[in-house]
Amino acid sequence: MAKEERLFSEDVRINKYKLEIECEKQASIYFYWAEKLADAKNKLNEKEDALKLITAQKDLEIRKNWEAEYLAVNGKQTEAGIKAILESEIQSARENIRDAQSEVNYLIAAVSAMDHRKSELDNLTTLLVKGFYAAPNGGKREGPVELTQRDIRKKLRKE
Repeated sequence: MAKEERLFSEDVRINKYKLEIECEKQASIYFYWAEKLADAKNKLNEKEDALKLITAQKDLEIRKNWEAEYLAVNGKQTEAGIKAILESEIQSARENIRDAQSEVNYLIAAVSAMDHRKSELDNLTTLLVKGFYAAPNGGKREGPVELTQRDIRKKLRKE
């Protein structure tokens, strides 16, 4: 089953006018990004294991074939010589690990942002309950649409 791809920028955004919906969605959004992080960590571990295996295989191959393949170019077999050849052989595996680590780092930041999103939802809910969005006289604060409508009604009454 293919998982749907989501945009982080959309998931981290909060609509303060629909806090009940945002609070209901929080757990599933958090789980989505935490699950992606877990998958990325597994892939990173697999790539690290693959690097270890490739390194061991290439090291053994270089040591076994030193006289046939490397003696003429590199001379006497030394640990430094083996290491230099080995590094050039496993460079692409190291690049794969760097890419996987980059993905893990991004997803760690995404999960952390989802924690902050939860805290922000808590803060906004507390402000709403304590009447922060209420008008000073105890009524509801008017937004730009309500203010415009009120001004139009006043002007119509005067005419």
